Amino acid sequence: MEKLKNFFESFIVIAILLVLVQTFLEDFAVLAGWNWDIRRNFIITGFIFDSLFTIEFLVRYFSALGKGQAGKYFLEGRGWIDFLASIPLLLLNSGPAFLSLLMGGGVVFGLGSMLNILKIVKAIRIARVLRLLRILKIFRRIKYTGSVMAQRHITKINTISITAFVTTLFIFTLAGGYLSLPNPESTAAERYANEINTFIGLSNVGGISAEEQAAVFGAFDKDLLIVKDKGQTLFSRFDNPTYSLLFGPGDFAYFEKGSWSFFFDIRKLLRIQSVYNLLFFLVVIVLVLSYLVYYSPHFALTVTDPVHVMRRGFSDSSYNLEVEIPEKYRDDDIYVLADLYNKEYLTLKQRSSAERGAGPTMSDLSLDDIQDLLE
Repeated sequence: MEKLKNFFESFIVIAILLVLVQTFLEDFAVLAGWNWDIRRNFIITGFIFDSLFTIEFLVRYFSALGKGQAGKYFLEGRGWIDFLASIPLLLLNSGPAFLSLLMGGGVVFGLGSMLNILKIVKAIRIARVLRLLRILKIFRRIKYTGSVMAQRHITKINTISITAFVTTLFIFTLAGGYLSLPNPESTAAERYANEINTFIGLSNVGGISAEEQAAVFGAFDKDLLIVKDKGQTLFSRFDNPTYSLLFGPGDFAYFEKGSWSFFFDIRKLLRIQSVYNLLFFLVVIVLVLSYLVYYSPHFALTVTDPVHVMRRGFSDSSYNLEVEIPEKYRDDDIYVLADLYNKEYLTLKQRSSAERGAGPTMSDLSLDDIQDLLE
């Protein structure tokens, strides 16, 4: 059973590393304008990973529930992070995208619905960076985090910082939608609505041939892909093979007014979203690495190392190593205590050893002797 548990944990660690690569590449593919066939593979793998982490969360939760420790797992065991980085993403992001692929890309959203969905997905996708907290499992045995206190402290400060960052982004994203703050989606919606009215107004002007009308459509907006009237295509910017190569079902918006149908290219909006996603991703990466690479050894130097030396000196009768006190941290509480340990306790320990002619033990020192250190 223990081997199976270790295999499961190792498998999850590998999956965490892979999903971080997949998360980065999925947004980078949109930003770089990679072909739809490549981006489709990232949608499929995203769905697989979200499904895997959803199953993992459910297994851990019901296992903890069976032991009467569901609350402990969800709060102390950071199960809430496992939840946010799995089920909401599966239900609101990768799941609908994968369903659209299964339906052959036949799901077409109207302009208003598309923009609302973009806002929701943008907010939900922010939670993906919480997966980065789970890579702390990988660093449990790295230098400077050998002590339980150090591991707990570094994990706690990482969790607080990144959760605060993600929560702030999430609230700001949702608030921006409800407060109608300027954003790329609302700007695009307003522009598209104005251009649609202009297109329809020009089409009602008499004496304009179909060729002239198509030329007007083509010159107005580079985001305009297709214009139809009563089901007849009046304008198409690309041919069908180009659409199949470059566009997925989420790359365009559909708007209908009367007998008119308009299709707009929204890949620019998706690129803007991907830029922010990658920026958030990199910020969290830098935060995690900063705590692990810089703050972790600093915590060891100023907390765990002095505690380790003093604890060893108290418990081991033959251990007489002094705590090394950096000059710039001499006034810190831990080093004030360490200075007392060096000057008072070790001196007392050595005197006790000399008087008895043998290595001192803790029983050799009375409570009165210990009390002397605190006076």
